[in-house]
Amino acid sequence: MDKLAWYGPTDRYRPAPGGGMCMSVFAIAEQNHKVLVGIPKRNKRWESEWVPAWASYSKEDYGDVFRQWRLPSGYLREGEHPDACVRRIVRDQVGVEKFDVSPARIFSYATPSDWYPGNDHWDIVFVYGVKLHQPVSVRPWWKELRFLSRTELGNARFGWNDDLMKDLKLVAPSDEG
Repeated sequence: MDKLAWYGPTDRYRPAPGGGMCMSVFAIAEQNHKVLVGIPKRNKRWESEWVPAWASYSKEDYGDVFRQWRLPSGYLREGEHPDACVRRIVRDQVGVEKFDVSPARIFSYATPSDWYPGNDHWDIVFVYGVKLHQPVSVRPWWKELRFLSRTELGNARFGWNDDLMKDLKLVAPSDEG
């Protein structure tokens, strides 16, 4: 029997998926046919404000996060609307105050959990196009933050976000299979 996505206190609801779930927001800012991406730098803001799950990563996975490119992004806060979250991400991570946001595209992924074998992990992803109306500068939580061409994106590593980058058609699907 299919299970409905209905989670909460277990006296009235089902528990969350056994492999957990994440609700994330991503911002795609384009300029001159290039996409804004960055490589994060170790900074407490990542774990306290944007991606607290990094604190539970293995030492190897945690170190790898700081060698991978990523779109400006983060988790939704409890009770936060995704529209408010993308605005928080653009202001806080990118440091831009003047911008427009297009309606979200929503993606859903259920994949076998690496951490909890036999269980699925569920990701719900809200992706917004963002038009920036002022320049971007590298903030203290980024090693690099710049606009990359589609060719450069295709050669970049996005770690756990590789599938999303392919689904967004920002990079071509690989010939693996």
